[in-house]
Amino acid sequence: DGNLQRLKELLAGDLRGKKVLVFSSFKDTSRYLHRELTSEACSPWRASAGNPRIRRIDSGNHPDERGAILAQFAPLANGKEAPPEQQIDILFSTDVLSEGQNLQDCGSLVNYDLTWNPIRLVQRNGRIDRIGSPHAETGIGIYNFFPEDELEALLHLIEQLASRISIIDDLGLLDSSVLGEVVHPRTFN
Repeated sequence: DGNLQRLKELLAGDLRGKKVLVFSSFKDTSRYLHRELTSEACSPWRASAGNPRIRRIDSGNHPDERGAILAQFAPLANGKEAPPEQQIDILFSTDVLSEGQNLQDCGSLVNYDLTWNPIRLVQRNGRIDRIGSPHAETGIGIYNFFPEDELEALLHLIEQLASRISIIDDLGLLDSSVLGEVVHPRTFN
C-alpha cells in the first residue's frame, strides 16, 4: 500500500512529534490505518516515529468514549486536563468529527482520502484551523493525499473538486485554500 507507506514516512518525518488528525471518508479505511500502525509488526516504525499514542474515532465509538478520546487529543480546546503521557498524538477519524469540534490543539491534518464534496474538506480543515489556535505563528499544516494517476484518470476526482472549488471561490465564499489553490477573498461592504 503506497499511501500507507507515504503516511508512515510523513508521520515519522515532517510530522514526528506533532499532534496529527488523519481523516478518511470510510470507517474501514480509518480502522485499517489504525490497525496497521498499531500492530506488533509496526513496532520498529512506531519507535522511529517517537512512539506516538495512536487512537481512532468513528461512528462505532460510544458517545461517552468519543468525548474521552477528544479530551485526550485536544484537552485545551475542550477545556479538559490531560497529562502529556495520556494525550493522544495521532487520531484517525472519519467525518464523524468534521463538524462542531474544537481540535485546535492539533496543528497538522491529513486528508488520507478526498471526498467529492469540497465543503466536507473545508469542514475537516476547520477542526484545527480555528480562532485562538496555538499554531498561529508556526502555521497549520494540511496534507492531502491525491488518488493515484490511474484512479484519477478513471474518476476525475481532483478535476471535479477543482471545478466545484472554483465555483465556490467565484461566489466569494472561499476563505482558505482547500487543495492548494489560490483564494480570491472578497469584501462585500
